[in-house]
Amino acid sequence: MNMDDDDFMGKIEFDLSPEQKNMVSRAIDLASNGDGDEFRLSNPLISIMQWWATNVQEAEKLTGPPEAVLAEACRLFVLAHDKRP
Repeated sequence: MNMDDDDFMGKIEFDLSPEQKNMVSRAIDLASNGDGDEFRLSNPLISIMQWWATNVQEAEKLTGPPEAVLAEACRLFVLAHDKRP
């Protein structure tokens, strides 16, 4: 049986601003191109959110609309992992 993410959890859409889209895209690129296990390479957005849940202090976690939380998690991931000057 061949399944993809849509079969598992349905289609998920976010209404991201252009700036948020850029940040999420940059974080996904970093996560999928870095050293990592097969899960991280095939599911970079889930891996980013797992990293955020594990490595960001509760007091620093943004709450609010899902788009804002996603963009903030991606921003922090980029800050922690981007090695470019």
